[in-house]
Formats: sequence, structure tokens, C-alpha cells
Amino acid sequence: MKFSARILYLGLSLIVIAHSSAYAQQANGRDAGQTFPPVEQASFHQVVFANDDFAVLNNRYPPGGNSGFHTHYRDIFYVAIQAAPQSGQRPGQQLTEAPITPAGAAGYNAIGGEPRTHRIVNSDTGPSQFIVIEMRRAAPRGDEVSSRESAPEYVQIIDNERVRAWRLILAPGQSAPSISQGGNGVRVVVRGGLLTTTTPGVLDQTFALRAGEFAVQAGRSIRALRNSGAETIELVELELK
Repeated sequence: MKFSARILYLGLSLIVIAHSSAYAQQANGRDAGQTFPPVEQASFHQVVFANDDFAVLNNRYPPGGNSGFHTHYRDIFYVAIQAAPQSGQRPGQQLTEAPITPAGAAGYNAIGGEPRTHRIVNSDTGPSQFIVIEMRRAAPRGDEVSSRESAPEYVQIIDNERVRAWRLILAPGQSAPSISQGGNGVRVVVRGGLLTTTTPGVLDQTFALRAGEFAVQAGRSIRALRNSGAETIELVELELK
């Protein structure tokens, strides 16, 4: 009986050691970014639109929300809609508090050929929201984008090999003259209100916009805009090259 007990104990010990070794190898693989889910499957990251050109994600974090580790494989353009303190962490590194990104801030992160793995933890003080546009073309297609020089109300904020982007702020009653869009693009609403669009050959169309909404805008479209409400409207628009 004693001999059998020793054999059983030895067998259990080997199982525990083997399990621990396998777990360590799995953890090391995760630290290398090999088994984390893609950003589209991360918590609080919701894909709300996707085509061959781009995907639009609505990243809405509640107080204390934790995305979990996830991996980015494509370049992204982002617009902050609602600000709150957040912290970020790369695998194997410390969780580090990040500077607050104010509402309306926009930026571009070039991922390139090396995937990037991290997680985001929102503070407990309030919610945060970002609209993220993920570039799905393997490379720029070479579409010619607009300059919008004839409409100085559009302020250019990003211009690189993949996208060009502008910010448009319209006070109540203010208008932006007609522009001819070049490449396919997206409009993100930072501050909403009543926006009237004038397009050649069709009746004027008014939209009740809300912060965090987006609209896909086809290339070679023509439009003039007017704030027909009582609130200041702020938009960020981009075109793909």
C-alpha cells in the first residue's frame, strides 16, 4: 500500500509539473502577442460598419471598463467623443496612466507590418468613447483626395500617405460652401445639431446629428453644409487615398 501510494503521489506530481510547464509556455506565447484576440473582438470595441475600404468601431468604455489584451493589425484613425482618464498596458509591462485625450481630438496610429498588442483600462470617474476607423486596404489605392481650399471652414488636421482629414465647426446659422469630395470617406460627429446638406439636383436634406454618430461618404460627391439649428456643430471628415 505504501509503495502504491508513493507511485500515485509521483504520478500526480508529474501531472502538476507538466500542467505548470504547459501553462507557462501558453503564458509566454500570450506575452509574445500570439494568442490575443484582434481588436474587433476586444471588450467595449463594437464594429458598427465594415467594407473593403475601412471598418468603423464604436469604442465605448463604462467607468472601470477593461478592454483586455488585444492586437491591432491595421492602421487606425480615431476621434475622441467623450473623455475620461485611462491607463494602457503592453504585455509584460506595467499598467501606465495615459494623458487624457480631450473630446474632439483626432489622430492616426500607423501600425505598419508589426502587430501591436495592448489593453485599455478606463478610470472609475466616468465613461469614455472613441470612434475608430480601421484601414482595411492593404495599401493606398491612389485615389485623389480633395483639398477643400475653397472652403476655409474646413481645417485640415491629418495628411499622410493613406488619409487626409479635416475638422469643421459651424456656429448656428453658419454655412460651409460646396466641396467636391475625392476619395471614399467617413464623417464623425463630435458635437451634434441640425445640419442641412445641399446637393446639386436634389432637395435640401436636414439631419439631426448626435455626438458619436458617423456617416459613410462616397467619393466624388458634392455638398454644401449649413447649421440650421441652435447648437454649434463639430464634425471630423476624412478621405482615403
